[in-house]
Amino acid sequence: MNISAIATAYLIDDDSITLELMSGLVQSTGVEPVCFSSAEAFLDAYSPRPCECVITDMRMPGVSGLQLHKVLQQAYAVPPPLIIVTGYAEVSAAVAAMKQGAFDFVEKPINGHQFLEKLQAALSLSRQLHQQRLQLATREARIALLTPKEQEVLEAVLDGLSSKDIAAKLNLSVRTVENHRARIMEKLRVNSAMELMRDFMMPVASR
Repeated sequence: MNISAIATAYLIDDDSITLELMSGLVQSTGVEPVCFSSAEAFLDAYSPRPCECVITDMRMPGVSGLQLHKVLQQAYAVPPPLIIVTGYAEVSAAVAAMKQGAFDFVEKPINGHQFLEKLQAALSLSRQLHQQRLQLATREARIALLTPKEQEVLEAVLDGLSSKDIAAKLNLSVRTVENHRARIMEKLRVNSAMELMRDFMMPVASR
C-alpha cells in the first residue's frame, strides 16, 4: 500500500551513495524525501509535519544518529519516529536506542523491501503522534489562560491533593482554593474532576 504523498521522510547520512539509495526508495512510494548530509543541517531545518519520520545513519561526523535521537527527545514533547541505519557491528547499540524510544533500525546493506516496510510503519505511527501533538498544543493553550496561582492549584489537583491540602500547601483558605478550582474548570472547559485528570494529567509547562 502506497503512503500518502504528503508524507515526509527526513534522510540523514554523510555517505552520498547511501543517501541517494534511500531517497530513491522513498520516492518510489510517493513519499517526499528531504536529504541531509549531517544531523546538524537537519536540526537547523527541521520543523514538525503531520506525517513524517527521520531515518539517520548511526555513525556520522559531528552529531551521531544516537545523539540526534536524544536531542529530538529533549527538544520536542512529541518527537518524530526515528529509524537508525546501522552496520552489523552496531546492532546492539541500535537495539539499546529502541529501548530508549527509537522506532526501529535497519541494517546495511539496506534491504529495500524491509526498509519500505519500516518506513510505512513509522509514518503510520507519525499520524497518531501528530494528533497527540495537536491535543498537547490545545492543552497548553488552555493552561496558558490560567493565572500563575491557578496553575499552582492545577498542579496540586493533578498531584491528587484535596482542597484542604492545597490550602495548607499554598497558604490559602479552603474557600479560595475552591474558587480557583471552579475558575480552572471553566477555563479548561471540563465538567468534572475525572475529566480534568483525564485530559490534563500530562505535565504542565511550568512543572
